[in-house]
Amino acid sequence: MAENKENPQVETGALTGGQVETHDVLAGSEEWAPIETKLVLGSLIAAAIALIVGLLIVPTSVLH
Repeated sequence: MAENKENPQVETGALTGGQVETHDVLAGSEEWAPIETKLVLGSLIAAAIALIVGLLIVPTSVLH
């Protein structure tokens, strides 16, 4: 592995995450809009309904 000669304190290839702070990751991101919350909740509700319907239909179709 190549050494970093400019800054010897920085390790390359390490997966520790100690150098990454939350504000660095979220820097420049756009705000969460209320419509996005509604879309996510709607998707979760649709997935739950599809799961329930699937669990009701599949066992009855296997028995017949």
